[in-house]
Parts: sequence; C-alpha cells; structure tokens
Amino acid sequence: MELVGGVGGAVFETTTELSGATVPFRLEVDYPSRFDERQVEQLDAILLGWERIDMMARDALTAALDDPDSAPSALFREWEEEFASGNGDTRDFLAELKPESVTMLWDAPGSHQDRIVMPWGYSLAAGSVVLRFRERVGVEIDPARSAV
Repeated sequence: MELVGGVGGAVFETTTELSGATVPFRLEVDYPSRFDERQVEQLDAILLGWERIDMMARDALTAALDDPDSAPSALFREWEEEFASGNGDTRDFLAELKPESVTMLWDAPGSHQDRIVMPWGYSLAAGSVVLRFRERVGVEIDPARSAV
C-alpha cells in the first residue's frame, strides 16, 4: 500500500466490494508517520470484514425508515414515486440501496469523529443518504435536505 501525501496528510484510493457492488474507497490519514504495521493489520481486518459494516449500515437505514422526516424516508418516497407508483415495499427499496463510495478517516483527531463516511443510493441519478460511522457513537445518518 502506498500513501500519497506527506507531513500534512496522505491518501490511498482503490475500490472495494461492499453489498454486491464495487465502490470507490478512499483512506485519509492525517498523520502518515504514525501509520505503522499494526494499523495496516487493523485496516486489513476492516477491509476484509465489510459484512459487519454493511449490516450496521442496513440496520441504521431500516430503523430510520420509521421516522417520516428522515433522509432514508425521503429517499424511499422518491424511489416509490419513480419505481413503485406510490405503493412500494421498504424491503424492495432496501434491496435496491447500495453504497456509492466509502471514505475512511483513519486518524482524525478527537473523539466522536467520523471514521467511515458512506453515501447510499439506489441510482446515481437519484439522491443519496449519507451514513457516518462515528467513534464511540455508532452509525449516524445525515438529516434530510429541505426542499428550497
């Protein structure tokens, strides 16, 4: 693995398999001099264990559908109008959702920082829902955007 960057930070970009899709993956390291073999092993474990991250993301999306004001509910209504003539099943919607990318913020300073950021959507032309895996907090979903 080769990090591109220097004293002010570094980036590694590739793709990864997640939820049956190949998605862009970006690793951002604020302190490359601290990125040692132990951290590479931890990163490998994450990259080879996406099933847990996928399950956490899908659980958060499913739970958020219970809130009509949430971003997943807004995206569901958009999907429902486009594909289900207003009679969509949330299971079908959730099956269509795929991660669009993964950004891992490996060593962002401070607690409660975003560690993994993943936008999810059903189509590149449609909107997306952004999930943030936060240290010591868990998965948070960005609020729905207001219509202007």
